[in-house]
Amino acid sequence: MKDFNFFAPYKGGKKDFKKEYFYAVILSTALVLFVVFTYAFNYFNINKLNSEIADIQQNLNTKDNIAKLKEIENEEKKLAIMNQYYGIVTNISDGIINSNFLGSKLVNKINTCVPEGVYFKIIALDASGVQLQAEGKDRETIAVFERALRNLDVVKDVNIANINSSSVDNKNLTFSISCTLKDVDNYEGN
Repeated sequence: MKDFNFFAPYKGGKKDFKKEYFYAVILSTALVLFVVFTYAFNYFNINKLNSEIADIQQNLNTKDNIAKLKEIENEEKKLAIMNQYYGIVTNISDGIINSNFLGSKLVNKINTCVPEGVYFKIIALDASGVQLQAEGKDRETIAVFERALRNLDVVKDVNIANINSSSVDNKNLTFSISCTLKDVDNYEGN
């Protein structure tokens, strides 16, 4: 026959309660230890990183590094100024290139007008005109040269300033001629 124990439900419930309580204590202790170790690990890492930061700042604040930093800043300022000047010079250069009508084509056109017996001594080109000092074998050759220059499409006016005899040995005549140029479109290239 079997004995009935009326206190068994109270006894067994107590054992289960102790096991649950024991598991809860172990779990909460593990969580507390995890939080404490994590906090301690982070605290030491933060202190280590702060000390490294302080060392790096001390290293950066040495006289050599400050001098190098100032030198680099000066170089950067110079570079910025040079970039500004480069932009300005580029604009000026583009303007000169676009407005340059005194190129090799103009010289070639003048050269095609030169008759046999005319020789250049000096030729000066600028935006307003062309000045020439030359020698010619006679007045007729000089007149042919003047007429050919007048017929050029880029020449507005031709003026012969003087005609002189160069020397007794040389039978050529020396003359100065100046040509005023028309306002020419930028169709010529160099």
